[in-house]
Order: sequence, then C-alpha cells, then structure tokens
Amino acid sequence: VNQIELHPRLAQRERRAFHAKHGIVTESWSPIGQGKLLAEPVIVAIADRLGKSPAQVILRWHMQHGLAAIPKSVRPQRLADNIAVFDFALEAADMAALDALDMADGRIGPNPYTAAF
Repeated sequence: VNQIELHPRLAQRERRAFHAKHGIVTESWSPIGQGKLLAEPVIVAIADRLGKSPAQVILRWHMQHGLAAIPKSVRPQRLADNIAVFDFALEAADMAALDALDMADGRIGPNPYTAAF
C-alpha cells in the first residue's frame, strides 16, 4: 500500500500506473481535497444530476478508479454519507469530466519531495 495525496485535482496518473504495474494498492490521502473540491462546479453538477452529495461523487470516482479512499470525518451523518456510494455508478462522461480536473499544481498538502521533516 502506498498512501499519496490523490483527488480529482491531483490524479497522480503516473504514480498510479507504477503502483498497478508493481501490485501496489494506491490509498488516497485527502480524497476529497480537504473539502476544497466540494464546491467545484463540475462535481456539483454531477452530484445534483445524480441526487448525491459532491463528496459521494468524488468517493465514487476513487472507487471506479480502483483506489482505496478513506475520508476523515467525525460527524455521524457524514460517515453514513461517505459509505453510501455503492448504489450508483458514474458514467464514462462523468469520469472523463472529473479526470479533466487534474492540474499540475493541484496539490493541497505538502509536497513529500520538498517538505522539510
């Protein structure tokens, strides 16, 4: 297992491909972008159309990419919402729209290659 920052704005495609090639499970750190992606218009539009929350759409994106995503929450309702992602699927166009949110500067957390420890 390798836990890396991973969400629609930082999709880490090359790292995921490396993991897949070497049998490494990719675990998404900050899978909903510390909440910063919840107001993203593309995500909100998909969520509204499906009758789901933006967080559920993002978590489903992770699932459909075969990623392990463990979002943090202490609120019982959010915990329940976060697990309620098995009764719908994102269409190919939805996945493509979410994949298109990836950006070179999409990192929210510290860069592990430049962070001082």
